[in-house]
Amino acid sequence: MKIFISADMEGATGVVRVAQTDHREKEYEFGCKMMLHDVKAVIEGALAAGADSVLVNDSHWRMINLDISEFGFGDNVRLISGSAKLLCMVEGFDTADAAFFVGYHAMAGTACATIDHTMSGSAVYSVTLNGKELGETGLNAAVCAQRNIPLALVTGDAAVCAEASELLGCGLVTACVKEARGREAAECLLPEASADVLREAASEAVQRARAGKSPVMDIGDGSFDLRIAFHNSKQCDEAAILPGTERLDGRTVRVTGRDMTDMMRMALSLISLAAS
Repeated sequence: MKIFISADMEGATGVVRVAQTDHREKEYEFGCKMMLHDVKAVIEGALAAGADSVLVNDSHWRMINLDISEFGFGDNVRLISGSAKLLCMVEGFDTADAAFFVGYHAMAGTACATIDHTMSGSAVYSVTLNGKELGETGLNAAVCAQRNIPLALVTGDAAVCAEASELLGCGLVTACVKEARGREAAECLLPEASADVLREAASEAVQRARAGKSPVMDIGDGSFDLRIAFHNSKQCDEAAILPGTERLDGRTVRVTGRDMTDMMRMALSLISLAAS
């Protein structure tokens, strides 16, 4: 069984403030350390449960956060590092039997969620797909669903675990490593305890995936209506330049299509333009 891991940082053990996720800040070293901690624990659990290989995609910001020299695994574990990548957080997913989203966070506007945002905290107010508001968990799960690849595991704070479970149902395994007390405050498991939780969850997720019990997100008939609302009209001005977009109001653009990977690439392009 081949496992794909999309690894973010905001949902990692002990990470509670934006400064810990920002490479321009001195606290960033801690964020990298804890992101690596969680990824390694999940890999250990997956391999112990019989996974044949693990492909990790570094999915946070510049996507060069994970130190490959600290992995310590055999040649059945590989890392995709760097950006830009065509599918961003889910680059490399299409060769896997199941996907794990590790260190994830809740969508923008979620109450009591650690560093909540959707794709770009500075640009994106909300994203909806076929009328349902989604965060990074839902959007990336939809891309996986295009190839019928299940999402077997989500790790992060209590808010993202609840978001993912509501979206994908009881077949999904979640691992909560902290509970937010605000956007930049949380009650956190100690690293030793969270490592145990993550290993056990990864092991269970592999077992469920092997048994065909992990959920594939329902993406309907494959016809997609993607709408991105930005924080302000100037950002929408920039995004609306891209051909194929329809501007709906002062801050919202709409694109349609029949391939979720194309939808993701369009969303990334629109957000990049808006953030510029």
